[in-house]
Amino acid sequence: MAIITKIRERAGLAAGIVALSLGLFVVGSDLLTSNSSLFSNKQIVGEIDGDKITLEEYQKEIGQLEYDYAVQQGKNPGEQEMQGIREQAWNQLIFKKVFLAESENVGVEISDDEKIDMVQGKNIHQAIKSTFVDQTTKEFNKSLVENFLKNIDQAQPQQKAAWYNFEAKLPEDRIRTKYEALLTKTNYVTTAEAKREYESQSAKGDFEYVYVPFSSIVDSTVKVSDDELKDYLKGHQYKYKSQDTRSLEYVQFMIQPSKADSAFFQNELSELKAEFEKPENDTAFAKARTDGKDSYKSMNVSEMPKELTSDLDAIQKGGVYGPYLSGATYTLYKLIDKINEGDSYAKASHILFKPNSPDDTAKAGAKKRAQAVLARIKKGESFEEMARIYGTDGTASQGGDLGWFGENKMVKPFQDAVFNFPSKGLLSDVVETDFGYHIIKVTEPKTNLKYKVANIARNISAGDSTKDVIYRQANEFKSKANTQAEFDTAVKRNNKLMKMTAQSLQKNSTYVNDIPEARNLVIWAFSDEEKIGAIKLYEFNDRYVVALKTKETNEGEAKLEDVKDMVKTEVIKQKKAAQIIAKLKGKTVQEMATAYGQGAVSNVAPGISLSASNIGDFGYDPLTVGAAMGLKPNVTSKPLTGENGVGVIKMTNFTPAPETKDFSSYKSQIEQKYQSRGQYYITEALKEIVKVKDNRVKFM
Repeated sequence: MAIITKIRERAGLAAGIVALSLGLFVVGSDLLTSNSSLFSNKQIVGEIDGDKITLEEYQKEIGQLEYDYAVQQGKNPGEQEMQGIREQAWNQLIFKKVFLAESENVGVEISDDEKIDMVQGKNIHQAIKSTFVDQTTKEFNKSLVENFLKNIDQAQPQQKAAWYNFEAKLPEDRIRTKYEALLTKTNYVTTAEAKREYESQSAKGDFEYVYVPFSSIVDSTVKVSDDELKDYLKGHQYKYKSQDTRSLEYVQFMIQPSKADSAFFQNELSELKAEFEKPENDTAFAKARTDGKDSYKSMNVSEMPKELTSDLDAIQKGGVYGPYLSGATYTLYKLIDKINEGDSYAKASHILFKPNSPDDTAKAGAKKRAQAVLARIKKGESFEEMARIYGTDGTASQGGDLGWFGENKMVKPFQDAVFNFPSKGLLSDVVETDFGYHIIKVTEPKTNLKYKVANIARNISAGDSTKDVIYRQANEFKSKANTQAEFDTAVKRNNKLMKMTAQSLQKNSTYVNDIPEARNLVIWAFSDEEKIGAIKLYEFNDRYVVALKTKETNEGEAKLEDVKDMVKTEVIKQKKAAQIIAKLKGKTVQEMATAYGQGAVSNVAPGISLSASNIGDFGYDPLTVGAAMGLKPNVTSKPLTGENGVGVIKMTNFTPAPETKDFSSYKSQIEQKYQSRGQYYITEALKEIVKVKDNRVKFM
């Protein structure tokens, strides 16, 4: 019963309704981390409630979850999935060592009859119901379970093992459910509590106030000494508990393909082109050689590469085209077939003349200008050049080119003009739309052709020689940066480099800013052997990183140097509050606003309830709301220092909550509120009770 007692001590009555769900441990993260150490000659990855967890025990748990993933997904987990599996394994160990043991202590258990009942009896476990669903009715079918169990001996070994593993976890989850119910049933909200909640929402106060935000005083004008910071931290240590973190500075040498790498992939596809043209080689040939996911596509004309759509008539069945470069990929396309299917598309250019105002005179002027330019184009002047000179929208710099667009993508008058034009060419008259007057040239008439293409894509990547060059650059940098000063000097000497910072990395971090799968770098930063000032060169998939360890904090009371900026902010607030209060002179809030001058805000706030989170310009400040609602009508408060400034409030009117005897809905609200806060309370209680020491960062 120790945990229940401690939870109640920690969270009061509200903790009694906490749901101790398995998900808190399986899905949750960062319960509590602290350093551990090696005991004897064993590798200890952590400690849970006094029990030392060996690396072997932890890896066994990981291995089982990794196996489950492979069976369920049909593939081995990647590095990203492995990070989640490692957290799940750790949290399952916490669950087993703490809550299963505590459940046993309080007499929660599962009988053999219950184990059978939850699989094929009257109280079937929800996981079973979700698994054995009839595909026709989409509902649970008990006969599917019975048939499966009858034939389990004939099942594939992997399927059989997966079932037994799944079945073995059901009793643990049922124990969790029972233990959860044990606490949930202790929940009770009294009528007095519900009445208070009703009154806090229904009673209203009207206020007038003067408010001065801290931002009205420039921070740089407030001087703060180190002694003042130390005194503040000493009195507020409870607000600044330190965690295990590490901070880094680093530079990156990105592994980018060279021109030679690009030429290599272009030449590779060019060499494949002749073989790809053979009639028997199309989709299967492409699928075996592409880097892309889709080696066979059905594409409308707007999805085709620009190089292919520049002359649609030239694209012939069986022809191979390319390689074309798009982004960092070269692609060969083979036309398998083309059919009339789906929506129509057209390609056009335009020159837009916008009226200066919506009146008829301005419209007539815009139309006249458009017709004059159209006449010049008809006489032989370049459409594209006229678009660059006279165009008034974003297409002007591209000679008015709108590219390919589908039906119903343009305003109706424009669409009708383009899609009803039978061929390529210049429309004979300007077209009016809500945007103005358009000169239109149809560059490709409407078509609904779909192109069936096989394609071979090659993603351009850096070759070994390119990587070697970039590695030598990174290694040369490292060789000249053995201290913080040398690191900074080396960065300044290379104008292509930018020094990055990674502040307060957590033990379980998998990313370092935008560097993915950076677990090895995090492990290095937390290594006891690597002191402040240590430098390391790491290789990642797309970059080399030279990192400098700059700072570390350990769990416990925070040191001033670790929280100096946060403490300074609070001390500055205190000093600003004193300055503001000294200037708030007068008997009324209006007099105080006048006395303070620029920066003070005088306003009213009607209909405020105790359950509100703010009053007018004060911003989020429930403590100030509480103080205001504690006033009596026509009483002015003392200066109130809030999160964002200082204010003085006067209650001008109070409307009590109407009389009622039905508080049931407010009872429900409180119960739901307690329920939603449950995980927070149990997590906070666990931090003090279970004493989890997480040393995994030293191993993986």
